[in-house]
Amino acid sequence: MTRGASVDADGLEQFAAHLANVRGRSPATIRAYLKDVRAFLSYAHREGLGVAEALASTRTALYIMERTGQQPRQAGQAGRLSTRSAARALSAIEAYAGFLAFTGVLRDSPPHRVRPPKYSRKLPPYISADEARAVVTAFDKMTRPIDVRNAAILHLLYSTGMRVSECAGLDVASVKAEERYARVRGKGNKDREVPFGVHAGRALARYLRSGRPALLRQAGAAALFLNHRGGRLSARAIRDILNRAQLLAGTLKHLSPHKLRHACATHMLEGGADVRLLQEFLGHESLGATQVYTQITRMRLRDVYDKTHPRAKK
Repeated sequence: MTRGASVDADGLEQFAAHLANVRGRSPATIRAYLKDVRAFLSYAHREGLGVAEALASTRTALYIMERTGQQPRQAGQAGRLSTRSAARALSAIEAYAGFLAFTGVLRDSPPHRVRPPKYSRKLPPYISADEARAVVTAFDKMTRPIDVRNAAILHLLYSTGMRVSECAGLDVASVKAEERYARVRGKGNKDREVPFGVHAGRALARYLRSGRPALLRQAGAAALFLNHRGGRLSARAIRDILNRAQLLAGTLKHLSPHKLRHACATHMLEGGADVRLLQEFLGHESLGATQVYTQITRMRLRDVYDKTHPRAKK
């Protein structure tokens, strides 16, 4: 390692490009990693550390302990991190060290042996099929092109369980309305094909027939879901659409796009879906990420049992 090299933010744009093009990280992950690395670089600058010293295992461990409140905070130190955020910060720092080794700033990547802090994964709240249906169908009877578009988006999100970024990234060529399949580009730029149901197929066919042509401003535009200017609809706009649908449905339970993805997965498991097939369907890299939904269904079964079985309670 180059012990005398200073730690600064000059290479963060290149680091972001490395995360996107080499590591295949999502835009949201890149933003989070950049935030974490900037905080770490501020710490290193405050301590007067060179790059090798800052990225050594002991220094990284001290930094994480400070940020999680296990060591006294120093003046100018960034705010406290939850254990989950600290685990992500550690991943970001290790990725940054790997990038510096990749670009030759360091002779090799520091052998990190810092164990990430343990955290308990919170189970997402249970959303019933009726609650999901009320929100997903909120725009069904409306006829304006943007409402027809909104209906297609909501049906597709719930039917496929895709991430909001994946939905925003769909092109016209990505979907086959008649065959009811969509090619989705997920994390790490990995493509997968996911089926969707009859209701989503009808909503999508209606949008392609009468909604999208009215929104189209430039012939040959690739994006499937268009905004009022004819450009690609953003993930943030899709979140706003879901918020409006909840107001129309009159539901008090907040339903984000990710919670709608949770609902899709949970309802499929309740219907008998195999957890390994569900892993592929959702685009999870590890089976553990999918198995969280089995915990939800077990909790739901316990709740239903306690309420309905005559011998469940004293």
